[in-house]
Amino acid sequence: MPAMESSTLATQLQALLDAGGGEPMEGGRYLPLVTVESGARVGLDATATWILVPDNGDPPRRYAPEQAHTFYEVVETKRQEFDDTLEETAAAAGLPAEEILFSFPAVPIVRAVLARDFPYLTRLALVWIRTTELRELRAEILTISRNTDLPIAIRDLATHLIVPV
Repeated sequence: MPAMESSTLATQLQALLDAGGGEPMEGGRYLPLVTVESGARVGLDATATWILVPDNGDPPRRYAPEQAHTFYEVVETKRQEFDDTLEETAAAAGLPAEEILFSFPAVPIVRAVLARDFPYLTRLALVWIRTTELRELRAEILTISRNTDLPIAIRDLATHLIVPV
């Protein structure tokens, strides 16, 4: 889901950015909504595409399903803090906070992080999952629970998150 379905939201974002709102980035402007633990900023561009702007000067990363893993830094910030900040910042900008919150591709990002099998990020991704997302991520969580290359503590955490079919 590179862009949100709402053309109204894209229109609102475009107007806000055209008026000088948001911040400049390579290739235009964007509205930063959350700064994650790494210092990277997550926001939306004028087309309502999710953007991750690293704080080290690297080019912005636009969200695309095949590049979901490049947004791994979001799982380093506590989920409740991430969601609350996203909603608050969107509302402060006069944008529909709930629409923006629900458009964030959390499940694809978690799925991509889990597929990488990096113990530290796997643990963070498992903790980042909302209860409402457990069923959708069940297959990935089950795979983690059976992966003997991962530490026992991570497999145990995954086992506790498995929901019945």
